[in-house]
Amino acid sequence: MASSPFYVSVLYPNRAQSRSVENEMPTAYCVKCKTSIEIKDPQNVTLKNGKPAVKGVCPNCGTSVFRIGKA
Repeated sequence: MASSPFYVSVLYPNRAQSRSVENEMPTAYCVKCKTSIEIKDPQNVTLKNGKPAVKGVCPNCGTSVFRIGKA
């Protein structure tokens, strides 16, 4: 079976529209605030092993935050 948007919309009606990562603000967990926050000034980085990551600053306290796996 071919993977097309039609099959996805029929099988999974809630997933009909694919989510764009570029339009979403990246989130991370701030250890100092002990909550999940939207990263201020996000920067896409690549780790030594090739995995994508996002680093930035917590808008509440200014602590640097890091999220592995989303770029």
